[in-house]
Amino acid sequence: MIGFRTVKQGQRVAVWNDSGQMRLVDGPKRMFLFCETANPVRRVSAEADEYLVIRYSDGRAEHVRGPADVWMDPVEHEAIHVEKALTIDAHEAIVVYSRDNGDVHRRIVRGPALFVPTEKEWLHQFHWHGAAISGGGKGHGAKSARVLNFTKLWVIPDQMYFDVVDVRTSNDALIMVKLMVFFELLDIEQMLDQTHDPIADFINALAADTIDFVGGLTFEQFKQQTEKLNNLTTYENLTRRAERIGYRINKVVYRGYVASQALQLMHDNAIEARTQLKLEAETEQQAQDLADLKLERAGQRAETQREMARQQADHERQLKQLSHEQQLREQQAEHELDATAQRMLNEVELDQVRAKNAEQAGFLQSVKSMDVDVTRYLVAQYQNPDRLIRIDGSNGSQLHLHDE
Repeated sequence: MIGFRTVKQGQRVAVWNDSGQMRLVDGPKRMFLFCETANPVRRVSAEADEYLVIRYSDGRAEHVRGPADVWMDPVEHEAIHVEKALTIDAHEAIVVYSRDNGDVHRRIVRGPALFVPTEKEWLHQFHWHGAAISGGGKGHGAKSARVLNFTKLWVIPDQMYFDVVDVRTSNDALIMVKLMVFFELLDIEQMLDQTHDPIADFINALAADTIDFVGGLTFEQFKQQTEKLNNLTTYENLTRRAERIGYRINKVVYRGYVASQALQLMHDNAIEARTQLKLEAETEQQAQDLADLKLERAGQRAETQREMARQQADHERQLKQLSHEQQLREQQAEHELDATAQRMLNEVELDQVRAKNAEQAGFLQSVKSMDVDVTRYLVAQYQNPDRLIRIDGSNGSQLHLHDE
């Protein structure tokens, strides 16, 4: 190729001569090409939550954390691509392996973090039992191998559903027991050293404990003792296995059971009969309660009526008593008024008598002062008394009393 070529600012081209040699030219620049070929060079950039994976032609690799950009060198680089950094939340953790001089080391990275592996690191891939998806829906109780594939562990309490199938009672009744397990990961290192699939360990231990519990009971005894399936003491294998692999079982919840169709039909019929009898008993009990209630209310009404009559009689008696007391008070007041009037009249008459006597005494005193014999005067004044009493004393003295 012969001619001029313009390289714009921010661009880079690789110029190859006819000998196969290459040189890199950055813009802005205008150059003359003679027997040379210019090819644009790709610029690869990564943002803050990304990183660049650079593979060199000699087999080396390099990871560059963003934000960063690298020009693709057609001689040194085999490939460059962008990867997203792994976001680790506060309740998550990852297991990272690294290779150093032929030795492999393991470390735990806990969130919150934005993890970018180096070229010598890789993540542990977990493949656990999980709920199988069939028919477009998720089967909670059925678990299948290698359904859960992930790199981030949950370090917070979690739960799972599990159905223990083909469990036989002591009288050979075949049932399925539905359970829910609440668990929590405590030690990641211990879990990695002791198991490759904790869910499978839980399933096996849970099935063993459930079969051991149900196998010693008849079907009727199992129905009466299902509350024991909510106690952790029933699941010794499960709790021991969980502790050994770095987990803790917080709770197991019994969600019910499913029997065979024939057994379930018999059980449903029995339930229906018991329910009918229970409804009849409740109906009869309600009728008896209603009759008792009517009788009780009638007695309460009679008692209320008697109480009202007693209160009415007390009220009338109190009114009569108050009327009588009022009459007594009026009579007493009238008597006191008459007595007061009489007393005042007597006092007036007494005052008149006293005034008359005082006047007469004054008159007699004045008569005596004139050397008049008062006795003779009084005797002369009352010549014809109704009764005369004379008392003769010594020395010719006499006392006359007149009674009219």
